[in-house]
Amino acid sequence: MQKTLTILSLLMAGAATAQDYNAPYSIYGVGDLEQRFYDRSLGMANSSVSLMSSPHYQFLKNPASLSGLERSNVYVNMALTGKIITYAGTPIDVTASKTRDFSIKSFSVATKLNNVWASSVGFMPVSYVGYHYAATKNVEGSEDTYAGDYVGDGGLYNVYWNNAFAIGKHLSIGVRSSFIFGSINHTETLTGDMLAASLITKTREYYNNVRFEFGSIYSANLSKNWKFALGGKMTTKATLNAERTVSITEGTTAVKEDETIAATAFSLPVSYDAGLSLTHKNRVTLAVDYNYQSWTDLQQRGLGYSLIDSRRLSAGVQISNQLEKWGRRYEKNYLQAGFFTHDSYLRIRNTPIKEVGGSIGYGGYLSGSLFYGLSLEAGRRGTITNNLIKENYVQATLTLSLREFLFSKGIKYD
Repeated sequence: MQKTLTILSLLMAGAATAQDYNAPYSIYGVGDLEQRFYDRSLGMANSSVSLMSSPHYQFLKNPASLSGLERSNVYVNMALTGKIITYAGTPIDVTASKTRDFSIKSFSVATKLNNVWASSVGFMPVSYVGYHYAATKNVEGSEDTYAGDYVGDGGLYNVYWNNAFAIGKHLSIGVRSSFIFGSINHTETLTGDMLAASLITKTREYYNNVRFEFGSIYSANLSKNWKFALGGKMTTKATLNAERTVSITEGTTAVKEDETIAATAFSLPVSYDAGLSLTHKNRVTLAVDYNYQSWTDLQQRGLGYSLIDSRRLSAGVQISNQLEKWGRRYEKNYLQAGFFTHDSYLRIRNTPIKEVGGSIGYGGYLSGSLFYGLSLEAGRRGTITNNLIKENYVQATLTLSLREFLFSKGIKYD
């Protein structure tokens, strides 16, 4: 186990130094919201609201899923993603029409404490900010202009504690308690004949608050070979506490330094998820998920944009290659495919920003206790209508799930 953990630590260190996220639409709201849960279900377009974790791996989307783990084990789950985005549209500089990113997307540690209660802690991203553009800024009261350079970075993150409980043989419930925090940074650099030196304004916005997710999964047999599962999740509204500081520098002279100014709180809305899955002989699984987020009720808008209700529909299939060994059935490897459509929470210049994509996945054993999953997703977001930007992307993800036995005082068997 020590050798495996060393490998995981090296991968985490490498990913942490390779982040260079760049997305034009992240200038709005609190950035690009992360809609994916980085686990085994990525190859199924993340269609996993109704799927239970197994004795070998975790599903992260529904907090109730955790009760499917096996007692006397510890589970470590990590995901690393590489992404290439190509941009199209009038505002795009042809010399900067492509970007790459490599980062850690999630990390969690879980265990099943007794026959009915499983618990985990972990982190995952909530949003990302990364943009860079140039624009002309008018001088108030005259026809003069400044040349402006605008850069944004940062994002919000989620540290959580997940608890799930099995109620009988068919029902599982769960709650994930999250602390959301992070900062979003904006830098404006102005140059022009009216300025003796560059005027740099740096604004940093800090956000934090708690949020809760409540989930349930009900499963039962339809026949000897078929079983079904229904999953649901509700995520509470969270109004993020906000604090804003500004620093202004003209040349080498500090005009203002980390001065606190008025900040506007940002709210994350109530969100609902529903899912249905059908499984045939524990080998073939079909799953469908639907997500709805009620942004319109929050009435949050800014210059040229507004936040609207978001919807995501996904469907996926998994084929599990299994074998019998020592009187038990084991999974040797699996193959997945999925498709999704997503109406985002942004309307810009009266144009909704939509996304569509597909995914495939493959995974299996790396060793007796380490499982891997490889997924590839390709999609398109946005449009070139109304001088907006279209993003074509390809994203590859490696998920690693480590399972190790836990023993007390060296006693392995009763």
